[in-house]
Amino acid sequence: MILNNKTYIRHTNKPEWGLGKVTQVLNPEKFSAFFENRGYKVLIYSPNYIQIETGIESHPLLDNIDIAKAKVSPHHTTLKQLVDTFLKIFPEGFSDKKYYDNEREYKLKAAKKLNSKLSKDKFEKLLNEKEFAAITKLCRSIASQTNLIFPNEMMGLKDALASPANQEMFAKSLFDLLYGTQNLKPRFMHFAKVLTSIKADKWTIQTYFLYLSDPEKYLFMKPLITQKAAKICNFELHYDSKLNWQTYNSLLKFGIYFKTELSKFGENLTPKDMIDVQSFFWSIANKDAYQK
Repeated sequence: MILNNKTYIRHTNKPEWGLGKVTQVLNPEKFSAFFENRGYKVLIYSPNYIQIETGIESHPLLDNIDIAKAKVSPHHTTLKQLVDTFLKIFPEGFSDKKYYDNEREYKLKAAKKLNSKLSKDKFEKLLNEKEFAAITKLCRSIASQTNLIFPNEMMGLKDALASPANQEMFAKSLFDLLYGTQNLKPRFMHFAKVLTSIKADKWTIQTYFLYLSDPEKYLFMKPLITQKAAKICNFELHYDSKLNWQTYNSLLKFGIYFKTELSKFGENLTPKDMIDVQSFFWSIANKDAYQK
């Protein structure tokens, strides 16, 4: 057998399973794999029906499967099933008026406010004038414009930003996160370090402003919802309540996969940005709330 745990495959007798990736070679004849549309399977190798896919260097879903959970999952939820769930809530997909009114419009308004009031030039001007209190006041105003950050976390942020020293650290590190020239990882971790030091280290606060500053690229992390969406898909989020880069980087990969794959279901299911992706996660993880 010429397979290893980096091999991408297709089962030619089961084309509906889609692309798969070998997870373990169990013996010279048997191996396990995870398929996009079938989940975890143990198979006997035969070149007659196991087709090796060359030219694929990485895959955002198959490279991040939680195999331990996938093995014990009685059923694998396919992307098609998730789309069907979403369409039961919003029949016109991302073009649905109810979707726009309930899930998208208020987030767009908050993003517009952030990019207007705290554009790079305006933010930098406020920093140069040492208007740290004004910056943090604007941030709290932008945060209160949506329901994405829990009220108790909002109160915690307000308390954390009561002192001038904390206001300065927060403002400078947030500017660096949004507009710095380094790669995202060090900027992300610097902001996380500041939030931890002022006792405001919540995933919602860590990701909220980044998400709104550039919804084309960045995702918002609401821990319970995101973990539930990842569990449905057997995706390994590497979640830790402590702010860290690995978890957020995994979330971005998860989001990129959905942004790409949802677009294959037609124009009404093509995400305009990560606001749509995050809203899709929320909807599939909270389907019962809509169906009551």
